[in-house]
Amino acid sequence: MIGRVIGGSAGKVLLRIKSNVRVDIGDILIVEENGFKYYIKVVNALINSLLPGQFIDDIAGQKLEHDLELRLFDEEDRFYRVCEAKILKIWHKNVFYPARNTPHYFAEVRPARSEEFKFLSDYDGIEVGNLRLGTKEMTDVKVKIPAKRLINHHVLISAATGKGKSNFAKVFIKGLFNIDQVSALVVDPHNEYYGNAGVKGLRDLRNNKLMYLTPKTQHYPGSEQLIIYGEDLNPGDFMEVINTSSPQNEAMNLARRIYGKKWLLELLVNNNIDDVFGAFKGKVRKETISALKRKLLNILHLGPDGLKGLIFTLEKREEPSIFAKIKKGVSSNKIIIIDTSLVGDLSERLITTSITRSLFKSYKRTKEEAPEKFNTLPELMILFEEAPRVLGKAVLERGSNVFAKIAREGRKFKVGLCAITQMPSLLPQEILSQMNTKVVLGIPSPSDRQAIINSSAQDINDEASEIQMLDKGEAIITSPFTNFPLPVKVHFFDNLIKDESRGKINIGLS
Repeated sequence: MIGRVIGGSAGKVLLRIKSNVRVDIGDILIVEENGFKYYIKVVNALINSLLPGQFIDDIAGQKLEHDLELRLFDEEDRFYRVCEAKILKIWHKNVFYPARNTPHYFAEVRPARSEEFKFLSDYDGIEVGNLRLGTKEMTDVKVKIPAKRLINHHVLISAATGKGKSNFAKVFIKGLFNIDQVSALVVDPHNEYYGNAGVKGLRDLRNNKLMYLTPKTQHYPGSEQLIIYGEDLNPGDFMEVINTSSPQNEAMNLARRIYGKKWLLELLVNNNIDDVFGAFKGKVRKETISALKRKLLNILHLGPDGLKGLIFTLEKREEPSIFAKIKKGVSSNKIIIIDTSLVGDLSERLITTSITRSLFKSYKRTKEEAPEKFNTLPELMILFEEAPRVLGKAVLERGSNVFAKIAREGRKFKVGLCAITQMPSLLPQEILSQMNTKVVLGIPSPSDRQAIINSSAQDINDEASEIQMLDKGEAIITSPFTNFPLPVKVHFFDNLIKDESRGKINIGLS
């Protein structure tokens, strides 16, 4: 026993703690009473005294000004620590129930035992770390999350710089390799998910489910060329990425109708402004066509010949499109990484948007036209960083895009988002609320913390202080698919790679 209940209200209890016991914010404790087991979590720590305030001030003054060592009669009884704790759930007859009552006065409080979290290892999902109670890591309690269930309900990973967002993402993606009927598209703007000479990545798993698309295949044996042909791009891909006026949008749609799949080649290379103006029959001004061409050339980054750049090309396609290759990879349950580390922000967004639109459109069409085939498609997760670039308030004020559509409709079509951001407050509340699972890894900004708290599927209002205090690799995972918000010490991805490599060596020696 480490304390007793001295008060409470709906969903909360007040505890008096033994003088020789340390209890931290985030600790999970147990109160057992009449066959009911209360799982309670410390959310605030205070000091209290039976002495009136003026006596405490006087004693502090004597110690401070005169450096006196005053010994007080029954000091441990007169000065004590109190903790506020929220009731997470009530366990009764092997079932968890919401907290609809409180334990009685003087009920005993004790530390939680490892076996009381056995249910965390029973989830059919991905092991992401060990249970964390305050600052203590319970290495014998593994935390799993039911990944297959939560993918199409969307995931948000949020934290300040250096708190471990990318590490969690790599641990999570690693777990997807071992789950059937799941695929993922990972946009890698820093070339850290696949890995390189100085960074451990998913390539170190040496798993044949991994597919890597990069413009620099010569450096990565087994990778595939990331090349996007102009004939596979549609006006809508550009409208969701660059700021275009209504006349410019009309010009792109006209070009697509007049020139067909060669619309970009004809608009940007084969014809001058007068030719295009004539083909449009004067429906769009020359100034509009000229401005549009500048915007399109800026995002495509074509070479000196005006036909081929690092990733985009207007040359005739002689092979299956990148979209067809990715769809085939998805249907084979591949984890697909797209290397966008060598291009600018707009080009990266065009790559991500066009591929995502193609996949989502394919899933929707399959469900409408071939329901039986749709049932065989894997759950698809699309992971991307810096979420406000495509889901931010300022972006969506200009109009919806494929990411917002997936956030609202994706679960009907087995497609989910895994968005990573440092500033969740920049996302609309509607989008945040659609992200049913949130992985919170330390957020110092009050506005960002509040945005996460207000949109979480589970009540984490009382965890505001803990979220601010989270150290690197410490997380709170809140999801409708877990019994309560899970405090986790996330595995370090590099250590997982070492352990896996060591296991393979041992197997070989045996």
